[in-house]
Amino acid sequence: MEINRANNDIDELHKNLGWYIALSIAMIIVGVLAIVVPLAATIAIELLAGAAFAVSGIILVMHAFRWHAYERIFFSLLLGILYFAFGIFLMANPLTGVVALTLAIAVFFFVAGVVKTVNAFRMRSSSIWGWALLSGIVSILLSVIIFAGMPLTALWAIGLIVGIDLMFGGFSLLMIMLAVRRAIDTRETFCIGRECYSL
Repeated sequence: MEINRANNDIDELHKNLGWYIALSIAMIIVGVLAIVVPLAATIAIELLAGAAFAVSGIILVMHAFRWHAYERIFFSLLLGILYFAFGIFLMANPLTGVVALTLAIAVFFFVAGVVKTVNAFRMRSSSIWGWALLSGIVSILLSVIIFAGMPLTALWAIGLIVGIDLMFGGFSLLMIMLAVRRAIDTRETFCIGRECYSL
C-alpha cells in the first residue's frame, strides 16, 4: 500500500513538474520585486490581508444562517462581524495595521522556519536537503530581525521579509524540481527523506 502510494506521488510529481518549476520561478520574480520596493509591497500585503478578512467575515455571516441552533448562529455571526470589522480596520488604517501584521508575520516565519529545518534534517539522505535547510534557517533569521527592530521595521519588514522568503523558497523549490527532472531524465534513484525511488 505504501509503495503504491509513493509511486502515485512520484507519478503525480512527474506530470506536474513543469508547473512546479514555473511556480518556483514566479516565486523568485515576485520575491525580487518585493525586495526592490519593500514599502509598496508591505502596504499591498496589508491591504490584501484586510480584504481577505473582510471577505471571510461576509462568508461567515452568510454561512451563519445555515445553522439551526441559535447558539451556533450567534457565534458565527459574531465571528463574521469581527472578521469583517478587522478587515475594514486594516484597509482604513494601513499603517496601524502594518505593525500588527508585522508581528504576526514574524511569529509565522519563526514557526515556518522551525518546521522547514526539521523537515530538512528528515531529508538528509537526499542530495538537495541543504537547500531545504537553508530556507528554514533564513525564515528563522528573518523573524529574529523583525522582532529586534520593531516598531521601525514595520515600515518595510513585511514586503522585504516576504520578498526574501519567496525568493529563497522559490530557489529552493526550483533546485528540488531540477534535481527531480535530472533524476527522471537519467533514470537515477531519487531520495526524499528516508524514501528512495527509481524514476
